[in-house]
Amino acid sequence: MSDVRWIKITTDIFDDEKIQLIESMPEGDTLIVIWFKLLVLAGKQNYSGVLALGDKIFYTEEMLTTVFRRKATTVKLALKTFEQFSMIAFVDGAVTIPNWEKHQNIDGLEKIRQQTRKRVARHRQKQKALVAGQELKLECNVTEALPVTDSNGQV
Repeated sequence: MSDVRWIKITTDIFDDEKIQLIESMPEGDTLIVIWFKLLVLAGKQNYSGVLALGDKIFYTEEMLTTVFRRKATTVKLALKTFEQFSMIAFVDGAVTIPNWEKHQNIDGLEKIRQQTRKRVARHRQKQKALVAGQELKLECNVTEALPVTDSNGQV
């Protein structure tokens, strides 16, 4: 699972023709909820839009029925509808979201990963220095320290 806890939803999602067509269907609101649940599940997995439990077990229709807490007939209808509208695809038995990068900012994810690597490296360096009894040279983001006066020192 991923440490990323967001997916990208645009404010004009309900202007999308596919979403409008789905909304107009019987149980349209339920299908939209299932669509969002699919996106969230794919976001949690962070496996390039492939719905998988780990890296070897792909979600089945029955598993999605259980995880989404919906009737099997409704999940089946949703998956069939999403496939017809090319919102999902079945690849070797796995449910995939073809335009995943539309819903997950891939560049942003890479930036987060780089920042995390740097932060972890700094933390490990700090721990090693503490163990070795070395004095730490810390970086500071403060560019200038103002002198404390009566006017700016009171809270």
